[in-house]
Amino acid sequence: MAAYTSNQYCVEKLLVLSESHSIVATQDIFDEQGFKLLAKGASVSRSMQDRLLLRKLKAPLESSLAVHDGLTVGELLQGALDLIEQIPALECVAGGRGAREILREARNLHIPPPLLMLMTCARHADPESYRRTQIVAAICAGVGAQLNAPVSDVQTVLVASALHDLGEIYINPEFVHPQRHLSPREWKHVATHPHVGQILIRNLTSLPPAVIACVGQHHERHDGSGYPAQLVRQEQHALSGWIAAADSAAALISRGDACGDRVSLALRIVPEEYDKGVADALIRSLYALKTKPQSHHGVASVAQAQSLLERLDATGEALNMVSADGGGEALKDVCSKALELLNGFAKSLRATGILDAGVLSGEDIEDQGLLEEMHNIVSEVKWRMRNLARNIYMSVEACEVKALAQFQRVIELLDAAPVSEAGRGG
Repeated sequence: MAAYTSNQYCVEKLLVLSESHSIVATQDIFDEQGFKLLAKGASVSRSMQDRLLLRKLKAPLESSLAVHDGLTVGELLQGALDLIEQIPALECVAGGRGAREILREARNLHIPPPLLMLMTCARHADPESYRRTQIVAAICAGVGAQLNAPVSDVQTVLVASALHDLGEIYINPEFVHPQRHLSPREWKHVATHPHVGQILIRNLTSLPPAVIACVGQHHERHDGSGYPAQLVRQEQHALSGWIAAADSAAALISRGDACGDRVSLALRIVPEEYDKGVADALIRSLYALKTKPQSHHGVASVAQAQSLLERLDATGEALNMVSADGGGEALKDVCSKALELLNGFAKSLRATGILDAGVLSGEDIEDQGLLEEMHNIVSEVKWRMRNLARNIYMSVEACEVKALAQFQRVIELLDAAPVSEAGRGG
């Protein structure tokens, strides 16, 4: 008979929530030896911490608890409607009648009680992350309205958008702090959260496979540069691209990047990353959101772009050396995929014209809009280089631990420059 070990980070958040909400057992809770730890109807409290953590259970703890006066689907989506009124970028994407109607009708969608309890826990533990979830839901409604998508597809995506980051409850909070620069070794803990979310939904509910797939793939990218499985477009569910694009846009919008150009750049700088239909819909809707940028970055971004290109070239040389040194097919495949992505980054960097900025006239180079775009391009490419460093680390570690030494130089080159962009890592 299977036995279940409770996650310490989830239990801690549940215990904190129990201080302000009533969490009760929906059935008797037994350990693997058959001893009753908590009777049906009994309330969870801090005094039960050791019982819940030190003993293996007959059933997952989450399946046996419910929270009174917890979050509802209607409350979450009403919050999304309210945010449309407050955030100009969200108004552009989801302010139309169609998107609002989608959100209103979706308030009756069903999310099983165990997941609502965990969502309540997530809201209590990290209100900003919960707010970002509402922004993702609003963006998905806007995309659904623009694409005139089937009702069933929109409903699937909205449920998945509500649940997409649920796995973060099970991660050490130190690793999800928005200002912390994680090493690739630390990042692997964060990268598991989509898969954890999949497992939760599969084990605790009977929600459709499409919802499970969208939650598990919301950080994947069509070019294979995402995580946790580095799936390419053909390996992903057709609707997961909605969550991927919406989540990336929400990370910027929630930080206050109201200019449509900033979000649009993130969605198009590497054309193969996102679902084209979804990205185009978002870019079109944000086109009207034009502000006059005031850049404080100066012409240094031109030098940074040149430095990035040199680092990309050096990384490519290092990867070629690793590949030439031999190794199994799995490691050669890592090198091949990484080189393909590096070429794409370099192509995108050159295509923007930023590398030609050094020969512009003094009057042109002082243009605030141009300087701000240069800075944003550099930030986006740096972010993708860091992400590639993390993916290489996870792939190589999974193949052969001693092979990490061979890739150390590659990882150092890609991860060299921290990117201070809160919200881009989760």
